[in-house]
Amino acid sequence: MKVQSIFPTDSESILWLIAIGQVKLGIDTTCGWCLQLGSRVVMLKTRDDMVPLLPLLEMGRTQFFAHIVNVVKQHPKYIVFVFPEVFLLQCAFETSVSDYWPNKAIDWLDADSGLLEELRESLQSLMHQRWVGQRLKQRIVRKLK
Repeated sequence: MKVQSIFPTDSESILWLIAIGQVKLGIDTTCGWCLQLGSRVVMLKTRDDMVPLLPLLEMGRTQFFAHIVNVVKQHPKYIVFVFPEVFLLQCAFETSVSDYWPNKAIDWLDADSGLLEELRESLQSLMHQRWVGQRLKQRIVRKLK
């Protein structure tokens, strides 16, 4: 699914930043990060809320945060809300049944190793899944060292 950056206007209470198909990612001025799923708006509170956002991992951490920085420069009141990237990575590590999303999540993690301690348990658990391929196991071992 193609991830599209949105350059929002400040005319609504939610600043929409990313579109992934019919799903939009945004920041609510009062509550924080949210998703628009059809006509519903859902706040991002748990790992499971992040499933529709897994394609962000294809965009890459550097490009994603560069877009966020550009938008926040134009809309500074939204800067107080930190994107819950640990939930996104936990979602990839803990809900996947193939190597694809975990590999993308490790690529994202390569851009910021500061998140590693928060994700150590998820990575250790992932390494022991039967479906995990040798290449992914080796990447996990290197990360955990």
